[in-house]
Amino acid sequence: MTFGSYTITSDDVENALQPVFAYIDALLSQSGAEFYLERRVVFPGIVNTYGTADLIIRIGSMIYLADFKFGRGVRVLALTPDGDEDVINAQLMFYATAARHTLPQFFAGVDEIALTILQPQSIEPEAEMISTTTVTHAELDAFIVAYRAACAEALSDAPRLQRGSWCRFCPARPICPEHTKPLLDLSQFVTLASPRAPADKAAYLQALAAGLDLVDAVKDIRTALHDQAKRALQNGDNVPGYTLSAGRAERHWFDENAALAALQSAGFYYDDVMKAEMRSPKQVELRAKARGLEVPKELIGSRRSGVSLVRSENAHAPVPGRVELARMFSEALEALLEEGKHEERP
Repeated sequence: MTFGSYTITSDDVENALQPVFAYIDALLSQSGAEFYLERRVVFPGIVNTYGTADLIIRIGSMIYLADFKFGRGVRVLALTPDGDEDVINAQLMFYATAARHTLPQFFAGVDEIALTILQPQSIEPEAEMISTTTVTHAELDAFIVAYRAACAEALSDAPRLQRGSWCRFCPARPICPEHTKPLLDLSQFVTLASPRAPADKAAYLQALAAGLDLVDAVKDIRTALHDQAKRALQNGDNVPGYTLSAGRAERHWFDENAALAALQSAGFYYDDVMKAEMRSPKQVELRAKARGLEVPKELIGSRRSGVSLVRSENAHAPVPGRVELARMFSEALEALLEEGKHEERP
């Protein structure tokens, strides 16, 4: 099954979906289990502040709030060590607090709330799938006070700016002084000459480290600008000098089982087509050429790998934005209707 541009593979099912399903199924199979799936929850006391909790389960006097994370990026924990303290994941605290406010009857008589992140895959290959911690109503009450104060400060005339991991998905990074400051620092950066004395060497190595830090900071801004320009073009806006272009064409077998049978009937050996899995069309064509055989073209399909942001002069396969697609569809529909009117006339 394909969602957007991502196709779920058998590996995804085995390594991600099935383990998460098994964990959730064990909870839901318990006697008296009740649940809400993809429930919109509203945070108390702040206008237009809400979120969508993946899964909220009640079993007896216990609430289980589960958050699914199927990305392969940075691992996210329910409880993160920070010096002498452990910090509870703020996203889970938000969902739990908002869920308690939105579903008061569901939470009535509950003693504890288990906050759980289910992340079957991450950049840490040996990481545990389940990260969980338990909180009390008193901790949720304290979070309400802290969150309201943070929102009030953020919306004030003089908000406190501080860079950190929380900036990862912030669209304001390209104009935030804390993120644009490295650009100024980089413009003043001067690479030191090769050191000749131990004292110079230490300064040189320190300068290298400082320069690498500046380059990494600039990369973050580049990513934010790139993503925002891409979204603007997809929405039909004009970003001078840039456009969207379809990715490179990737060939694939329409049906691997049918292709295997057809290729063997055409004289290919099993090893020509299969290794641990089906060889790619290119690999089979190379073997076909060596043996004087031909791969039937109808067995092979082609699709673009995605959409990229490129300079206008480098666009090999321009992709229109949503507004342009809607305009083209509207014009085609009008032409079709007009043609139908002419055909109805005697």
